[in-house]
Amino acid sequence: MNPIKFLRSYCLSVSLLKKFLLAPALGLVLVLPFYIFAFYYMYSMQNSIQEFNKELIPLQEISYDNIFLLHKIVNETNNAVSAKEVEWLDNSQYDANSIRKNLQKFSNTTYSNEANDALVSFNEYYKKVKEVSVKIIQENYDYKNIDTDTRILVQRYNSINEQFNELKLKIKEHMESNVNSIYEKIKFLLFNGNLIFLLWFILSTMIIFFVHKDLKEKIKNIVIDSREIAKGNVDFKKRLNTIADDELGQVITSINIFIDKLHKSHQKLSTAKAKLKKLYITDRLTGVYNRAKIDETIENELKKAKRNNSIFSIIVIDIDYFKNINDGYGHLVGDSVLKEFSNRLKKNLREVDIIGRWGGEEFIVVCLEANIENTLLVAQNLRAKIEEHSFANVKSVTASFGVSTYSANDSLESIIERADRALYMAKESGRNRVCSI
Repeated sequence: MNPIKFLRSYCLSVSLLKKFLLAPALGLVLVLPFYIFAFYYMYSMQNSIQEFNKELIPLQEISYDNIFLLHKIVNETNNAVSAKEVEWLDNSQYDANSIRKNLQKFSNTTYSNEANDALVSFNEYYKKVKEVSVKIIQENYDYKNIDTDTRILVQRYNSINEQFNELKLKIKEHMESNVNSIYEKIKFLLFNGNLIFLLWFILSTMIIFFVHKDLKEKIKNIVIDSREIAKGNVDFKKRLNTIADDELGQVITSINIFIDKLHKSHQKLSTAKAKLKKLYITDRLTGVYNRAKIDETIENELKKAKRNNSIFSIIVIDIDYFKNINDGYGHLVGDSVLKEFSNRLKKNLREVDIIGRWGGEEFIVVCLEANIENTLLVAQNLRAKIEEHSFANVKSVTASFGVSTYSANDSLESIIERADRALYMAKESGRNRVCSI
């Protein structure tokens, strides 16, 4: 076998320490001080790797988790306020406790002060969230200090969100610093080793040359990929190849484990994000779009109509005498009627039409590319389908319909206001009918 190939193969199969011990074994005792330095730096590097694995990676995951849980609490309280259900506020308690437990895990780390400050800020924020939410629900959005309380709540949310992100950024910087430190220590070790080994005979010089070349190439790849990870630019399909069974192999293994964990966390966050997005635009009771999504849809259609000179219409629908259903049968039956009513509407709409719950027993339909005549036909069909349907518990239910079509210079408020007036006309003229303006 070629001596050079043999030496290279041997270097790949032994640890870093043995690689650096090989040249002194072939040289003189005068190189012993170099290996004292080598041992020191290897020990220091191993400490950095252990810190990377045992502390920084879990803390980074906790930081991402806290930010996710904070956003989740906001959505849970918003749902409670939107539904006017005080009991729903308890849904966020579990997530709040999780954030507190997460922050307590920082107590014996270098981030304990930041974590304690974040914990205090979070407790103040969460207390204020529940207090303001309860007031809004109980006072029906109408109490004296609602603007001040809301402003304070937004300020506290921004503050705690900023603290969580700053904590995450510090950990990220620390991780990058650790990786760079390992890189610099190994570079220093190799550089000084080369200076010493160049004084010895040719064989020692050849060994050091191949060790240096091999390690530098692998370290470069590790640092590049690690920096990408620290920046958040991770290719989850990519894994580093573990070429040698040395300390760098351990670093590569650790990075691969970290990528695996990030991949799992990313999948969970993506799933949770999709669920949160759906919750944000969907009415929880009926499953149709909520008012926020319908507002957004109408605004988009207004821009499209003004830009392309196109047309669209809206239908505002109100269940007739719905209060009598709630009073006579109870709110659970009323809720079932709302669900059945919305399903009946969805089944009898065109595929391009968009339906949402406007609030209470009111629904709204956005009819795309539909003029007044076509929209009236859609509304009349819906009215007939509702009237002929036998609802569970209450049997007969009717509804009134107000229709309006886009006209030049319309705004969200004006087109809905016309539909509301048309709905009022339908109610005043006997209900269970369709009117337009």
